[in-house]
Amino acid sequence: MKKALALLLIVILALSAVSFLSACGKEKEEPPAVDPNQEPQEEPEPQIPEDDPELPGAFLVMIDNMVDARPQSGLDKADVVFEIEAEGGITRYMALFYNNAVEKVGPIRSARYYFAQLAKGLGGIYVHVGGSTDGYSSINQLKVNDIDGMKATAKQFYRTKDRKAPHNCYTTTDTLVEMAQKKGYDLTAPKLPAYALTFDGEPLESGRVTLTYSKGKAGYNVEYVWEEGLGPDGGQYRRYMKGEPAYTLEGEALVADTIFIMECDIKARNTKPLTSSVDVIGSGPAVCVVENRIIKGTWNKESAEAPLIFKDEAGNEMCRKFGRTWVQVVPSLDIVSYNEPDVPEKANTEVK
Repeated sequence: MKKALALLLIVILALSAVSFLSACGKEKEEPPAVDPNQEPQEEPEPQIPEDDPELPGAFLVMIDNMVDARPQSGLDKADVVFEIEAEGGITRYMALFYNNAVEKVGPIRSARYYFAQLAKGLGGIYVHVGGSTDGYSSINQLKVNDIDGMKATAKQFYRTKDRKAPHNCYTTTDTLVEMAQKKGYDLTAPKLPAYALTFDGEPLESGRVTLTYSKGKAGYNVEYVWEEGLGPDGGQYRRYMKGEPAYTLEGEALVADTIFIMECDIKARNTKPLTSSVDVIGSGPAVCVVENRIIKGTWNKESAEAPLIFKDEAGNEMCRKFGRTWVQVVPSLDIVSYNEPDVPEKANTEVK
């Protein structure tokens, strides 16, 4: 019996050795010979990214920017954010949501006619809570597909207890989709500048862009500071407000991959409350800041129904980098400065 077990053990060891040597032999096999006449395969060219939307169509949401409304929710998820002086020198945002669904958006504020004109040309659903007289008039005359929080239920547009009205009204993009579908609206992709991979323009040495809307104790300015390695592709501009890094209520940093700055005729009107007159139909000078370069050109919007188009000095349409875009509408490009040496310290919080 012991001899049989010994013989069996020897056979198992022998078979294991053969298997091991066979496997080693495979590892040492020479690679197949390369055909000298075969042309080398070229590296695939980088492809321009495409949208992968989480929403069936675009929604353009009016977002409050008064002190009591900051920090806001959802701005970090917006594809495009328009910033325009709305009343008494205070700006207001219109945030376009298409690629990303958002669980909390706001605080949502009232409509203005120039935002409605932009929304009509962009092809999205215009979302607001109430509106100025000419804001409502423009929505009706232009037949803008809109969702008004004043006509919604308390669950659809809800108010939080941590802030006072009117700076505490919020909703979700899922709610907006449901409301738009019930209204029978067509949900479509927005009409925005195309994407590109490379950009020509004058380099910005310090990587800083400053917009000074007003000065003094109650002054308001916006800064964008370029940071290499920020974001998924090369770098991004971190947004600052009044010298401080800008974040959402949830602690997400606000960044931009592309910044369009367009000069429009903006005037204060003697109304109660104070409102602004803003001409977004027509044309004027504009710049595009992208990949730490500045491209000079013009903007054009032929009518409320027409899209907003940016062109460089050669007449070519300006493109944007895939990611976050901010559109700053200013009364004059003179309020914009570049390459100032005083760059704010970089924030430590990682941008997601």
